[in-house]
Amino acid sequence: MTVDVDRRTIKPEALETLRKTILEIFSSGMYQDVGIRQICQQARVSPQTVYKYFGNKEEMLYACIKGDLENLYAEAMQAAQEAESTVDKCLTFLDIWCEFYFANPSIARIVFLNIPQAYWMGQTQFTHVALHDETTRIIADGQSEGTVWDETSAELLGQAIMGMAHRLLTRWLMTDNVSGEETKQALAKSIKKLLQP
Repeated sequence: MTVDVDRRTIKPEALETLRKTILEIFSSGMYQDVGIRQICQQARVSPQTVYKYFGNKEEMLYACIKGDLENLYAEAMQAAQEAESTVDKCLTFLDIWCEFYFANPSIARIVFLNIPQAYWMGQTQFTHVALHDETTRIIADGQSEGTVWDETSAELLGQAIMGMAHRLLTRWLMTDNVSGEETKQALAKSIKKLLQP
């Protein structure tokens, strides 16, 4: 009796090589300029293997950074829970979030320059959806307590904060003379103003 062997199976070492290759290629090039064949050639895996594991280019790219983003989210949420006020929770989260991307510019380039915005805003598996949901909950709690501006919904305030953060991190990546510290301070001041009742 013969057993069919799935020849597309990938060993853990090859999967890690593929992950590193994807991160390297996408952090140095723009999304639309990177092809599956280029990735497969450099990582020495077949396109069939890539499609089996990831399905498409967007999922492949996100899968390579998903663990990093989940760790960031968990660390930031834990620290935010220890803060007392809604504003302090948001600023604590912001601090960890910024420092992570400043320390990992290749991941920042992928997140802010290469993953289409529709993926961050859609109801998908992406970690930033959970992040936005938690931010909205924290803001809504602050509005209920009277410590956060309540003339705009918590959901829209959360979207405004996320949009501002994405835009300023993109500016940091694309502008040579913009420092991380300047970016973080601008975000912190803007978030304080936005949330004040």
